[in-house]
Amino acid sequence: MANKYKRFIQNQFEKAKSTASEFISSRSEEQEEGTIELNPQYYVELKAIADMQRTTVQAIVNGIIAQYLASAPYKSTPISVDQKEDNPLLYLDGICKLED
Repeated sequence: MANKYKRFIQNQFEKAKSTASEFISSRSEEQEEGTIELNPQYYVELKAIADMQRTTVQAIVNGIIAQYLASAPYKSTPISVDQKEDNPLLYLDGICKLED
């Protein structure tokens, strides 16, 4: 009887530990989704600029990203048949884009 109870408690503990581990890992994944890493040197330089302009590094980075997106071409260049024959995955990419 004592062994069954001990096994039951151990199983419950393992389940709780597993659930806690899954919860912690899912929360860290959610936080990382919207986070980017900057080179520490660039961060220091941006922080100095932000302090002089009385703004934040985030505001500067968001502005830089907005400028890039405004100037970046949205249309991809067509893929030639030769390129598709050399790399069959390009056919798959084209098929996926047709479905979107």
